[in-house]
Amino acid sequence: MPLFFRETFSFSIELEKLGRSVKVVADIFIRYVTTNGLERSARFSSDETSINLDLRNIAQVDLLPLIWCEKIETLCLRNNSITEIDLYPLAKSGKNLKAVRLSHNRLQEIDLEPLSACPNLEEVSLLDNRLKRVDLSPLFHCPNLKELRIDDEVGLTADLLLRSVGSWPEVLIERYHRILWKANPSA
Repeated sequence: MPLFFRETFSFSIELEKLGRSVKVVADIFIRYVTTNGLERSARFSSDETSINLDLRNIAQVDLLPLIWCEKIETLCLRNNSITEIDLYPLAKSGKNLKAVRLSHNRLQEIDLEPLSACPNLEEVSLLDNRLKRVDLSPLFHCPNLKELRIDDEVGLTADLLLRSVGSWPEVLIERYHRILWKANPSA
């Protein structure tokens, strides 16, 4: 990722609470680079429940400011040209996250590990990407998962130890026959 992504720009306000100064982030800026090489940003309130960056011709995006969005329920980045994405900010802010929609991009690989920290996750959409294989192990920690949209030709793997875990989301039970169980699923 370009170096400019290392900076997080946000507008903050000071509140007096119980005699102490508490810093609260009011707005966040999601920065991205288009396929034309243009640097852009989108401004959202940190209280937003839905972050929609569909149809913006995005090639690279920095989701780090999402750590301030504790109410986020939906993240949409559909119909862009994203080749890689770091979902780790969702591990911090995703306790209310219900949907991650990344369909119609150019993703070649994806690490779903941050989604294991999202207990209310109901939907993951990865259709029409360039994925060859996806490790589903983190999704076994999402008991409310109802929809997993992924192309039929994408290979699915999971940690062999999860095979003996009793309570799986129904959507993963439906894909049991497609999962390649591995002692080390990332290998």
